[in-house]
Amino acid sequence: MNNEKVAKTAITILFIAWLVDYIDRLVISLALPDIGKTFHLNSVELGGIMSAFALTYALFQIPGGLMSDRFGARKVMTFALTIWSIFTALTGVVSSYVGLLFVRGFFGISEGLFPAASMKAIGERIPPEHRLTANSWMLSSNSFGAALAPLIAAPAIALVGWRSAFFIVMGLGIAMAVALWFGLPKVPAETNTNPTNMLTSDFAHSEEGVGSKTTTALRSGAIWKFALMFGSFDIVIWGLLAWVPTYLIKARHLHMITTGILTSIPWFAGALGTILGGWLFDKYFSQHYRRLVVTAEVLGVVFLILMTTSSTVGEYVTYLTLGLFFMQMAFLPIFGLPLRLLSPKIMASGGSIINFGGQIGGFLAPILMGYLIGKFSYNAGFVLLIVALAVSALTAFWIPESPEKFRQAITTAEKQGTLV
Repeated sequence: MNNEKVAKTAITILFIAWLVDYIDRLVISLALPDIGKTFHLNSVELGGIMSAFALTYALFQIPGGLMSDRFGARKVMTFALTIWSIFTALTGVVSSYVGLLFVRGFFGISEGLFPAASMKAIGERIPPEHRLTANSWMLSSNSFGAALAPLIAAPAIALVGWRSAFFIVMGLGIAMAVALWFGLPKVPAETNTNPTNMLTSDFAHSEEGVGSKTTTALRSGAIWKFALMFGSFDIVIWGLLAWVPTYLIKARHLHMITTGILTSIPWFAGALGTILGGWLFDKYFSQHYRRLVVTAEVLGVVFLILMTTSSTVGEYVTYLTLGLFFMQMAFLPIFGLPLRLLSPKIMASGGSIINFGGQIGGFLAPILMGYLIGKFSYNAGFVLLIVALAVSALTAFWIPESPEKFRQAITTAEKQGTLV
């Protein structure tokens, strides 16, 4: 199989795997109102269900990266897919709120192993100058999954109930684990050894990229700053994922299926924004990622404000759609320099640290919004998202912008063994 075919096959398989990942994890967003009725839960307790997943998902990002660098991406991804599919099904059989928290926590552990492994799989098969575009196609699945999950979950919940809906999506995960194990192409020997496939002159440091020790990623202050920026960004994404369906059902009094359709529209726009953002970074902004990230996030803030103050459902969905389009343009460029410059030897570890920051934001968002919604109003919860996105944009000015400065920070951390 030639390198181009390897790249296309890998991206396609990983895209579908991530799509299943997001469908599995987001079915519960549509099920929250019914789960609340079943277990007699308030808004904070409902937010706790989402946060139980997000906490363990965050905590296992870095172990997932370390495992992927040690055991290989294919093994870790297949294991993760199989285990999280089992816990997806178990979500539908729990008989208590505590049991639900327990199952969602283990679901988060198994899913937490997956992201860094998938980034490593891309890094091993795609030349660095095309990595962010490849990752943007793969991770556009997040928004596509967020768009498709309501279209699958809402009819399933309406027809067979929330418990049975989790068994339906479990089958997708098991099938995908088999497809990934047998279908993901092997790593071409030339990808990481032939200089013509490595870094362009603007990024060249060595034939293998910068950094060779797993501990380098843990010691790099630059990578942890990216984690902070992504954490603030992900507060917004997970706040919207967790509470928009419930908001439309409870505050706007929409039917479940109508909610599913309207919830999906903004995430289709977000998928397009993800692809566009990755392409723009590789094509025009690899030397100045800040210009792309900050502009996209500021536009996101504007449309979130308009969304929060909208008076009709149509306006709300329109502004949310535009906001997600621009916000998701910033998603992959946040990872841009690390994914393009780090050696494949430590790419999973570096990516896992940044994603760890994001998932801490994902843990905080549902429960904080739940508190604000219960104490004040839905608008108070949406204000939290506006502030978080503004913080993410401001954090971009604290991080090395040029490839050379980022490379220098990683090299210094590796030589000195200190946080730099």
